[in-house]
Amino acid sequence: MNMAVDEALLRHAVKRARPLLRLYSWEQPAVSFGYFQKFPTHLTGSHMIVRRPTGGGIVYHVRDTTYTVVVPPGHALYTMSTSEAYRVLHQAVAGALTLNSQIAGEKIAAPRGQYECFQNPVQGDVVAAGEKLAGGAQRRGKWGMLHQGSIAARVAVAQLQEAFRRTFEIEFQPYALSTTERELAGQLAAEKYAAAAWNHRL
Repeated sequence: MNMAVDEALLRHAVKRARPLLRLYSWEQPAVSFGYFQKFPTHLTGSHMIVRRPTGGGIVYHVRDTTYTVVVPPGHALYTMSTSEAYRVLHQAVAGALTLNSQIAGEKIAAPRGQYECFQNPVQGDVVAAGEKLAGGAQRRGKWGMLHQGSIAARVAVAQLQEAFRRTFEIEFQPYALSTTERELAGQLAAEKYAAAAWNHRL
């Protein structure tokens, strides 16, 4: 359902006409894995498992903070390069952390093949003392931009919101799923994200 809500929000980004920050949690230990990855069969039975609509590696959702940024086409974040938008969003995330964090530089290359996301910092990730604190993945298309991120710590909603407010010089307004978005999310959850055709596809 979490992946379905993200996609429903992306599909309606044009109609909403403004960026959205969403924070969410998981009912039980879960794993999401990237769009281009193979299904992690070794985790079957111990975690809920779902393929993300974005790329990246395996992410464990046990004690992390999971968030999504949805941006309509034409917005400044949408017109940036993927790497630049990734870096700017992670600057906001770094601002929400109390640790002495920084953005990983260009010398870190993206790993290949199936991998666990937080064992492999890549350019633009939030790191501290060589350890990855936050990462994310993006998808862009006619509906807009979807950025799905994970922070390897529990971060309060107000804390992350304030960091985004400072970084982007914006003000937040509360948002609730529309009836249409809620219905679409339910359909996507049942027919796509819970289906073997999606999760086990090659």
